[in-house]
Amino acid sequence: MRTNQPRATASRTRATRLATALTALAAGFGCASAGTAGGDSGDGGGSGNVVTNAELVESSETDAYMAVQRLRPRWLRTRGQASFSGSTVVMLFVDGSPRGDVTNLRGIPIHDIRDITYLSASEAAFQFGTMAGNGGALAVRTAR
Repeated sequence: MRTNQPRATASRTRATRLATALTALAAGFGCASAGTAGGDSGDGGGSGNVVTNAELVESSETDAYMAVQRLRPRWLRTRGQASFSGSTVVMLFVDGSPRGDVTNLRGIPIHDIRDITYLSASEAAFQFGTMAGNGGALAVRTAR
């Protein structure tokens, strides 16, 4: 008596391939719908690593610090532990020049700002060098 073993093996192989493809497809849809754009948790109502002038004006705040506090509060929080090698505070750069920590945003009127970009510690170090510290940075571009 002859068995259909090759046919059964081929059938199982096709079924395995189909199941694998469907699993990958389902995982792709699940990943596409999870989270928010730009890696921000959305706890301040916005997403992404840039706040535009339109968002700042819409916030109805008078200074940039209060607007960022309302729109992207996570940007102002210190990250990680202090280390021997540098500060973990978020630093401020205006048009590429260092301006200290983010509390100096209080002195910048919203109408002077084109946009504010949050930079992680590694992005800030790449762009501004060691003066960026270890806590990330806010890069403000003004309309001037």
